[in-house]
This record gives sequence, structure tokens and C-alpha cells, in this order.
Amino acid sequence: MSRRRHSTPAPATLAPLDDEDLLREILLRLPPSPSSLPRASLVCKLWRGILSDPGFGRRFRKHHRIPPLLGCFVKDLGMAPVFSPLLDPPDRIPAPLPENLADPSSWSSTHRRLSFSFHGCRHGIALLLDHRRNEAVLWDPLTGVQRRVCFPPGLGFAGGAQSGIVWNAAVLRTASADDHDDCRLTPFKLVLACRDDKFTKEFVCLYESNTGVWGDVISITTTDRIGLKSPSVLVGNTLCWLVSGGGILEFDFERQTLVVIDEPTDLHATDPYPGMIHRSFQILRGEDGGLGLAVLSDSEQSIQLWARKSDSDGVGSWVLRKTVQLDERFSRPEGTQKRLWMPGYDEDTNAIFLSLDSDDFMLQLESMQFTCLHRNGLEIFRTYHPYAGFYTAGRGIAGGDGGAENVNA
Repeated sequence: MSRRRHSTPAPATLAPLDDEDLLREILLRLPPSPSSLPRASLVCKLWRGILSDPGFGRRFRKHHRIPPLLGCFVKDLGMAPVFSPLLDPPDRIPAPLPENLADPSSWSSTHRRLSFSFHGCRHGIALLLDHRRNEAVLWDPLTGVQRRVCFPPGLGFAGGAQSGIVWNAAVLRTASADDHDDCRLTPFKLVLACRDDKFTKEFVCLYESNTGVWGDVISITTTDRIGLKSPSVLVGNTLCWLVSGGGILEFDFERQTLVVIDEPTDLHATDPYPGMIHRSFQILRGEDGGLGLAVLSDSEQSIQLWARKSDSDGVGSWVLRKTVQLDERFSRPEGTQKRLWMPGYDEDTNAIFLSLDSDDFMLQLESMQFTCLHRNGLEIFRTYHPYAGFYTAGRGIAGGDGGAENVNA
């Protein structure tokens, strides 16, 4: 008698969306636009659990690398910065100032000493300086999280500084996305750019959140003045600020060196308004990741793009890479007073902002594509501070309640 063989049934195959590991890989590849993950989190409890996991958020940021440009904080003279979204609904998001930073009188020095100044955004963090308390304020506009860092002894603002007057500042995240702690905005580096009261020295001081201490003051003798309104540009391991006349103050935070780089000699720059020659210069990240400089000629309606190159002996010099002739949208009738200048730069997308008296544009330097920006008001001293970030499920957009962790360094 022959025996019947009973075959073992094959294991049930999970549908792709029921396989949690595979589902994570699929969700990881959703576009980084602000509406993507919040919408996906509404599908079911499983998806919501995956997307709200901080570990998934870190992998999502690492996978996409460059966050989307969400908008700009537009800073007019004597006014608090106002967030202007650049994306269309449903990706258009607000980012109001926290209540403890939003008092309009705190941003005007007309009747009393200035309370706050705004120094740009980088790696999802906006940086402000509190002039009354001698503190730096780090703020995540998407979550409302704040962190304060006290200045080192002796540094402060005019009238309250013994060793140096704080003139500008910069912040950057220092580790991979896997190590970021969004609740504490760590790890980060914070740099104060200062000058002495005789305008003969510029110096910087570096704070690292990993150690919780300020480093040594690094100084250089120079008569050039660092710009108060010009935010820093991160180029490799260096932070760069414009100084008077188009030169660059460069701080290498790895080597702990500080130098002033003179502007190119054969340049065509024009002063759009008296005392605003700095608006004709913009530090750039070059095509190779090196230092670059854009020089605007209002009279010639052109932009020179310079690159900093080193020879075999390590001696640096400026090389003119190309000249961009602006098109008819920037032309003006003969005899009019319409002026053109550069009020900002986005280092992640390599785009400069161009401003006329009545219109603002963003020019992406690789594609040479222009984007027209909606503008309220006609303030000629405005500055654009681009803000980019990953808006993931489980993160609330909030101005914050004024609470901030204080670091007494």
C-alpha cells in the first residue's frame, strides 16, 4: 500500500503594506514636502506609529539629506522678523515668533536699547541674540523648542562689554542626523563674532554643546568691520562673514584660525544706496564646495561670480568664473532711480536674493532660474533669512510658550 505524503503548506506571504520592515522602506521614500508624512500618518494606526517614531524621523532626514526650503524670515530695519512661506498649500506652513520674542518694541532701538537681533537660520535652527541678557537664543520654528546660551564673561553689547562687543553670530549642527536631539537642539556649535571698541580688532569665540564650555578667544588685527546685517555662510569647515568693502572674515572652527580675505581686485561693484556697498557683495558656496563671491553691478545689470582657488604652494587667489547678465525684468527706464541689490542667500540651494525697489526675486545659480517673491512693504533695508527643515509626523508647528532651557556657560 502506498503512503500518501502530506505536503507542508507554504507560509503565508505578507502583503507589502503588512510587512512592517518593507513598509518603513516605502515610507522612507516619500517626498520631503511638509504635507507628506502628516498625511500618511492619517492612513492607519500602524503608519502613524512608524512615522511618529523619532528613529524614523532621523532616518528620513538622513535619506533625503537636503531639507526643503520652507520660506524666509524677512527682517526689516527696526522690526521683528516675519516668516514668509514659499510653498503652496498644503505645504504652506506658518512659523510665528515665540511670544517671548515677538514684542515689536524689542526689535526697535528708536526709544530704547535694542533687545533682540536676528542672525539667520541653519540646520533647522534660527539664531537670535538677546541684547539685554547677553544670551544667544536657539529656536526651532517647527517645534517651538528654545535653548539659551549665556555669553562668556566680558563679551556683550555696546555699553555692557568689557572685553569685546558682540557684532554677529552663527550656529550649526555638528553631527549626523542619527545623533540629533530635537528636544535639546543638540549637538551644535555656536560662534560669536566680535570687535573691540576701537575698531582695530575682530575676534571670535566658539561654544560647543558637547562640552558645554566656551573656547579661547581668537583675534585678528584689522580695520575692516564685520557687517551687522549680513548673516554667515558655512563653507566646508569655515564660517564666513562679509566685512566692509567686500572682504571676508573667515573662521575655521576645526583648525581654530581666523583670517581676513581681501575682495577681488578687478571687480565691478556699485553702491545701490549711500552706505550700502555691502549689498553688492554676497559670499557663496562654490561649485566645488569652496569659497565663492558674487559681486553685483547695478549700473551694468550683471553679477560677477568669483571662486577662491589655491595654487600648489597653498596661496589663495580669486578667479572670475563667469559673469551673469541679468535679463529685461531688471531693466529700468532712463533716468529712474530704481536700484538693485542682494538682500540674502540660501547656502543649501545656492540661490541669491535680488531686490528692486518694488520687486524681489530668488536666482538659483546652477539652473539660472528666477522665482518671483511676494513682498509686503517697500523697506530697502530688509534681509532675507532662508529657513529649511523637515516637517515630520508628530512634530507640531508652534511659536512656543517662551520656555527655554538656559545654559549658564
